[in-house]
Amino acid sequence: MKKNDLKLRKVLMGTFPNSKIPKNINELKMGDLKDWDSMGNFNLILSIEQNFSVKFNMDQVEQIKSIKEIKKILKKSNVED
Repeated sequence: MKKNDLKLRKVLMGTFPNSKIPKNINELKMGDLKDWDSMGNFNLILSIEQNFSVKFNMDQVEQIKSIKEIKKILKKSNVED
């Protein structure tokens, strides 16, 4: 498992403590986990920004609805994997 995947998984566990986070997070999207609704998505975005030392712009925030999108944006932001 890649470093960013492990880090993202930890962020998911911290943001959604009442959910069982699968080992393979790549297919997860908003609505798949308990509490991953619009407010949970906002909290997830804030947590990712803090943990990855990145700042998303409004266009990116609007795109983020899945782990795939998060990983794509992190890659574009040159966050090491």
